[in-house]
Amino acid sequence: MHIQFLSPAEVRELTGAGTKAGQILNLKRNGVRHTIKKNGWPSVTAAAVTAIGSIETEKAAWIPRKAG
Repeated sequence: MHIQFLSPAEVRELTGAGTKAGQILNLKRNGVRHTIKKNGWPSVTAAAVTAIGSIETEKAAWIPRKAG
């Protein structure tokens, strides 16, 4: 399996920021999964921003155990 990463230009376009700190802040605020490379720049997989390969799981409804 091959993991595809966004290019630095694509991350810049996605976040609208040209700095390391700006990109990381924007990714965190928007809940985009990313990692920080050794050089300090964020790394984002294509799967983190597309629906391809994502698995949606249903949350079970909360049911109280306390008797009413």
